[in-house]
Amino acid sequence: MEKDFIYGMKVSLHNESGIVIRDKEDQSFFCGLIRWDTPKENDIEDWRGQFGTFISIGGIILNSDYEFKYITEEGLSK
Repeated sequence: MEKDFIYGMKVSLHNESGIVIRDKEDQSFFCGLIRWDTPKENDIEDWRGQFGTFISIGGIILNSDYEFKYITEEGLSK
């Protein structure tokens, strides 16, 4: 079981799926920005430092072969 977010990790919370992306402005060690798979142009939430909370409220890690509808594997809009 993972102990923290990893870049490229596919996740799900409350029936929404997304991917952990890099913060272009903050290249620090901590990651946890999630780009959600929605048609919104910039649907990003900051979960840095909150992996335990994310899991405890029902967040799960998806299989790496999960395919998104609206975003690419890099978290960009399709």
